[in-house]
Amino acid sequence: MSAYDVIVAGAGPAGSMAARLLAEGGARVLLLDKQRFPRDKPCGGGVTLRAAALQDIDLSPVIERTIHGTRFTLRLGEAFDRHFEGPLSYMTQRSRLDAYLAERAAEAGAEFHDGEALREIDPALNGASPSSRTVRTDHDAYTTRVLIGADGANGLVGRTLGLRTEFEEAVALEGNVRYTADTAADWADVVGLDLGGMAGGYGWVFPKEDHLNVGVGCWKYAGFTLRPKLFELSRRYGFAESSVEKLRGHHLPVRVPGSRIARGGVAVVGDAAGLVDPLSGEGIHMAFASGRLAAEEALRVLSGEAADMSGYEAAVDRELQTELTVSRQLQEIFTFAPPPYMAMMRRSDMFWRFFCHLIRGELTYLDFVRMIGPLRLGMDFFAGVAEKRRLGRVQSGLRLMAAAGR
Repeated sequence: MSAYDVIVAGAGPAGSMAARLLAEGGARVLLLDKQRFPRDKPCGGGVTLRAAALQDIDLSPVIERTIHGTRFTLRLGEAFDRHFEGPLSYMTQRSRLDAYLAERAAEAGAEFHDGEALREIDPALNGASPSSRTVRTDHDAYTTRVLIGADGANGLVGRTLGLRTEFEEAVALEGNVRYTADTAADWADVVGLDLGGMAGGYGWVFPKEDHLNVGVGCWKYAGFTLRPKLFELSRRYGFAESSVEKLRGHHLPVRVPGSRIARGGVAVVGDAAGLVDPLSGEGIHMAFASGRLAAEEALRVLSGEAADMSGYEAAVDRELQTELTVSRQLQEIFTFAPPPYMAMMRRSDMFWRFFCHLIRGELTYLDFVRMIGPLRLGMDFFAGVAEKRRLGRVQSGLRLMAAAGR
């Protein structure tokens, strides 16, 4: 039975980030993933400059496109383009990004076992004082002092060890469209965003090396609209319904503030902790950020500076959740009345530049709150009104579903 200081379950962006930093810090690390790599994963594959800035490794080997602008539509209406003088985001594919990040973790000294799923965890790992405990996979058994769950919102780590993170769930559906001679040039350095047509979400067109990724996302209660909305979006941009390949859906978990994400020697990161930006639906930035915070706290546990992983949860609440809470409010307000925001995006250079600086990481949601000063009270009020309206629609939807079931 092999012994490790830390086992990380899940080799996505959060898990590989944590594993690499832990190995660089001198810990004995086992990085597990149930899938063989490289493996595909439903995801738009956009890495914002804000997310890339959290990495201290070069991502250029897996960057397929560099984005400098956005093509906006409101409810599939007239399109307008806005461009920025610098890069806004990088486009990749998760099959390439995740494999690359796992390889960098292995190069740093982490032991990477792909195709090996976690099956059983000693529940004592969530005890008050972490000590060496056993976990079992479908291949072997190992001991560890710290376990980091990067295995998704329904992952085994959180379910087994009582980290019942509360989520508000969004859902998404995406597919790929192969380039033609015209579309490759038309989408060379812009992404497409269709706003206002989805309940709490949007439609997107993301250019990759040899295809376009097209998708739509919304709150779970409106999930039945995803398929028709995806094909409406495709037709709007001239893509035949039959040209959309590899359809796949996925969940976007949004953490409810205060939910437990650490206990004893266990922590969950990334999607497993519900750390998705509510306004953008983007999760890679928070995956990198939470992976780093978990690694830092785990090293403190191993050195005896911390008794358990609770400091990680406190760091997330202090450094990440405050941002996510403001993002959540902005999402509610935008969904309540999107046309004014789209008008400002089209006509106001200041508003567009703020959007760009936010994506680039030069400004934060909290900076926005500071900029509006006393108007924050109005923001709180309208966000509350919008939330009540949304919850009313959720309840109506549930009643209709129940009636249909009868």
